[in-house]
Amino acid sequence: MVSPNDKGIIPPEEMIDHNNANFSQIENIMTIFVAYNQANIQQGTAWDTWPEWELCLTAMNPDVHFESEDESGEFSALREHWLATMQFIHDSEHITVDGYNITVKGSHGHTFSFDICFENEFWLCPGEMENHVQKVIDKYGTRFITRPMLYIMPSGVSHSLGSMWICPEHVPKYGGKDTHFTTDYFCLMKADDDTFPAALHSLLNLCIDDTRIWAIAYLEDVENLERAQWMDENWPGGIPDQDWEYQ
Repeated sequence: MVSPNDKGIIPPEEMIDHNNANFSQIENIMTIFVAYNQANIQQGTAWDTWPEWELCLTAMNPDVHFESEDESGEFSALREHWLATMQFIHDSEHITVDGYNITVKGSHGHTFSFDICFENEFWLCPGEMENHVQKVIDKYGTRFITRPMLYIMPSGVSHSLGSMWICPEHVPKYGGKDTHFTTDYFCLMKADDDTFPAALHSLLNLCIDDTRIWAIAYLEDVENLERAQWMDENWPGGIPDQDWEYQ
């Protein structure tokens, strides 16, 4: 039974299910951060308490698990990024977390969804983590459930408009225009110089904004259309095998 103290704070060891929780899932990793930042939640202040040891149960970057000598400040900054991003997810009325999945309700009514893979530090289309885990179980058994992702392409974010969508009317300049090479998900990659939590924070804001994300995808579609038209004009029969310059 969970027993809060006189300030309503539940001891982390009672709040966290160390034995049964799946700590590959962001939902259960969130519980760890919440358990250690209950006082901040009560006071409405920025989360500043790093978990004592429980992140060792997760697939998060092991370099940030414990406080250590860090002359560059790299790992201290990474911890701060994780604390800020977890608090943002926890506090936002736009965001829900379930298992591996994050779902975002955009400000203009559209829904975005993606799974989180901590082993490889990327997001991917919803349901892909469950598929990966099942494939690993089938091949290796549950003992090796945290093996790296080998089966899928990362960076997918699903959206609620489906394939061949029309750019939403509220998007400046492009609203109401048709698309030609679009699917029911975006491929939005993390910048090379971003930490994973900082990139995740940016992605969440992009989904909540529910505007610029459509413009980015629409412009990519325009480029694909222009490329297809150029290919049709210059190589109507397809690129010859011997023409190595265009392979």
